[in-house]
Amino acid sequence: MIKGSKHSKETKIRLSEFNKGFHSSPRTEFKKGLVPWNKGIPMNEETKKKLSNSHKGKPAWNKGKSPSQESKKKMSEAQKKRTSNPEWKKRQSEMIKKVWLNPEIRKRQSESHKGQISWMKGKKHSPESLLKMSQSHKNVSSNLEVKKRMSQAQRKRFEKEIPWMKGKKHSPETRLKIIESIKKVMSNPEVRKKNSERNRKNILRLYESGTFPRQENTKPERQIKEELLKRRYIEDEDFIHQYKFMNKFMCDFCFPQQKVIVEVYGDFWHANPKKYPISSKLHPHQIKDIGRDKSKEAYIRKVDNGSWTYLILWESDINKNVSECVDKIEEVLAEKKTDLNKRFN
Repeated sequence: MIKGSKHSKETKIRLSEFNKGFHSSPRTEFKKGLVPWNKGIPMNEETKKKLSNSHKGKPAWNKGKSPSQESKKKMSEAQKKRTSNPEWKKRQSEMIKKVWLNPEIRKRQSESHKGQISWMKGKKHSPESLLKMSQSHKNVSSNLEVKKRMSQAQRKRFEKEIPWMKGKKHSPETRLKIIESIKKVMSNPEVRKKNSERNRKNILRLYESGTFPRQENTKPERQIKEELLKRRYIEDEDFIHQYKFMNKFMCDFCFPQQKVIVEVYGDFWHANPKKYPISSKLHPHQIKDIGRDKSKEAYIRKVDNGSWTYLILWESDINKNVSECVDKIEEVLAEKKTDLNKRFN
């Protein structure tokens, strides 16, 4: 056929009918089981170049066209049928593994991505896309079989592979970027609220399972201790941190000479009345801790004919002003000292 010429309409119809008859003939069914003539034979560079040049500048046959609803439906059904076949999945998985085991392919892939700007840089997902992604992620993560497979695959990967950051350190610039991004995220009060609620739920779940260890030497306790040491109080002589009272109760601070017990209460766990005024809305763990606190306080106040003093300091007050809280302790210690002097005099 002469270059630049076209088939007539009649010729096109005849060719179409011939092809239909050819593909439906028993000869083609026989040929289906045969191995292609070029299977396993790689193309030489000249052939590749010729094919590449022949396609250059030509638009794709389906460019600007969208498939009909019937075609979309057929393609979707065919895709579902293929992907639901376990044999196909197995073959696909093995093929991908073989490909990625080749170091040359991995090198080419990494080099091809170097210097490229991400297609999503400077863009944001639409609310609809975010909702769809969130729902699909929830559907996947709620499937127990999928979760199990993912955890097993992750374990195998960590057993075989060394983490990419092992033995390395972030550059000062990267550290600054990480810190700035964390500060930016955590400056949002909604994010902080979500994080605190999530952490609280996790801690409560651990408490219920019995795997959460008893909290000792908490941040408010350390603040009080540091302030006492600044004021020249000597530990294990003037005061004892984490004192077991009568081998029955564990107390945060004890001043044995003056017979003063100081307890540091967390706002949530001990239900600070300023933050949790309605008792009906308390968590079961809070109610349990309140009952334990009352029995502990009642016991300590009655021991030795009521000679012991029980002082409570709240977490929020300590965070607000530590020195004022320690001033309260010193006031109680001074009162006890004057009482003792009066008794002996």
